[in-house]
Amino acid sequence: MSTALERWFDNKRLSPFRDFSDVQESFDRLFNEFMNLKKTSGISDFSFSPSCEIAEEGNNYVMKFDLPGVTKDQVKVEAENDQITIRAERKEEKKTDSKKKYLSELYYGSYVRSFTLPGPVDEKKVDAKFENGVLTVTIPKTEALKAKQIPIH
Repeated sequence: MSTALERWFDNKRLSPFRDFSDVQESFDRLFNEFMNLKKTSGISDFSFSPSCEIAEEGNNYVMKFDLPGVTKDQVKVEAENDQITIRAERKEEKKTDSKKKYLSELYYGSYVRSFTLPGPVDEKKVDAKFENGVLTVTIPKTEALKAKQIPIH
């Protein structure tokens, strides 16, 4: 059996954060309803937005982008100072009279995204590979990007 003190700590009504989960759920529900409304109402201004993963591997930052339906010549990677910019375009197939679409959840269009790194990038050492619809950008850390351990006296 729990003590009065345990019941008091378990009581969510006393938490100063009690309303945040309700607000988050309401916002998620509103966002999802808005997205479904746009899909079902025929509004087609969704943009192509590939998934991204950024990781730190040894002395490199590694960025991966899922770009299904995009060819290598439709992708550009730019590096300048502390910025990496990825540009891609997924083009819609030419419509033919014999093809009738009943449903399309594929998104087409241009994609541009820039990332700011903690310091300058040596543009000559950035490596970009495109294989099986996945763009992998490897960015070596410069001395400015590497963490330096400070001795404690």
